[in-house]
Amino acid sequence: MKKLVSIFAVLVVVGVVLLFVSSKIIGSGIKAGVETFGPEVTQTTINLDSVELSAFSGAGSIKGLVVGNPEGFNTPHAIKLDGFSMKLQPMSVLSDKIVINEIIIDAPEFIFESGLNPTNSNISAILANIEAFTGESEAEAEVEEEVSSKNVQIDLLRITGGKVKVSNKLLGGQALMIPLPDIELKDIGADDDGSTFGETMKIVFQAINQGIVSSVGQSGSVIGDQLKNIGEGSQKGLGGLLKGLKDKVDGDN
Repeated sequence: MKKLVSIFAVLVVVGVVLLFVSSKIIGSGIKAGVETFGPEVTQTTINLDSVELSAFSGAGSIKGLVVGNPEGFNTPHAIKLDGFSMKLQPMSVLSDKIVINEIIIDAPEFIFESGLNPTNSNISAILANIEAFTGESEAEAEVEEEVSSKNVQIDLLRITGGKVKVSNKLLGGQALMIPLPDIELKDIGADDDGSTFGETMKIVFQAINQGIVSSVGQSGSVIGDQLKNIGEGSQKGLGGLLKGLKDKVDGDN
């Protein structure tokens, strides 16, 4: 009896160790994948501080995600997330489709940098890079093969409490701060095969770009007090920029 108890205790310890090691391996794999293959899709730098994930429950968190800007833009970054939570089905990492039950992103920071043409921004440039990548089937297939050809399913992705910093030469170095409406996406890649890495990023960035353009274009009443310190000419120019974005939103609807 004592021998059976001892064997059971050893098995429990081994199981706990294996779960701990598996969690580290999965977390490291996610971090490496994001930092290695993400830039190939966005054509920007992507840095990630850490990924903590339980191989037992599938719950985890990602900390310190920063997406840089494409060439030609000067702000420090396009997107900065201090951290967000996620939950996936642990056994799905062994299959061809990783099933993520939810990703909850709270209080992300976006920088919307644009020139005189309001539709040409750093965010839209990243989206264009992603769309170009997903349109090049050979390039995407090569990257997907390097990440073990795994597809993705995301049941729920929610972004809440986001802020958008508007950067434009008309502001004379001042940055306007605009709240971003909540974004919620469901059933990404919910079909049998799931979505590729590139397709998933495309869907997410399309929603982000649309949300930012909409919030900035309709922000006239929100930013009134923030415009007091810039000249009248700049105010008129910025008004034209916001109107251009609003017209784009109205045209898309």
